[in-house]
Amino acid sequence: MSDLNDVRKRIRKRRGTQATEKEHSFSLFRLFYHTVMLAMGICVVVLALMLNAKLKLIEMPAYIQNFKLDSLTQWIPFDNWFSLKEEAVSAAPAYTPIKDNQYQNGTNSAYAVFNGVVLHVQRSDSRECSVSLKQDNGVVTTYGHLKEVNVKADERILKGKMLGTYENHITIDFLKDNKEISYEKGLAENSV
Repeated sequence: MSDLNDVRKRIRKRRGTQATEKEHSFSLFRLFYHTVMLAMGICVVVLALMLNAKLKLIEMPAYIQNFKLDSLTQWIPFDNWFSLKEEAVSAAPAYTPIKDNQYQNGTNSAYAVFNGVVLHVQRSDSRECSVSLKQDNGVVTTYGHLKEVNVKADERILKGKMLGTYENHITIDFLKDNKEISYEKGLAENSV
């Protein structure tokens, strides 16, 4: 019986020394693997933050904005890498003036005139809604007298996207540098 115990001890001893050598080699591999995975994860997060800084898709908390990623994105050619140029799939209906700032487009659907980000959606007691969009070039467009709204605040809107519906007419107001501008001038400002 003691011989059997001696054999078991020797087997355990041999396995123990071999196991530690294998564990040692695997621990270096694991360290390398985890380091590479961590570096890749950091790169993905930084690229996502830089894309958001470039496109302004969502508003980031103040502590993330303090990183000043805008200056870092200037030397990275995101436009070439990700083809950020948006192309319309179909033409949006053109608005025809009725009077003053009231328009129709032949449907009861309100469409965005240009690309931008929704600043806010406002609902009044009379069940009318309005949507304000900040276009990519800084022009703020407000679509009023909407019956229903299909967008939410801070959402990225492409030209031709349906904002909501209206009954008789829609009001469209353009603001540039806190000054009201005409529909034609608003279209000209956005075409540049």
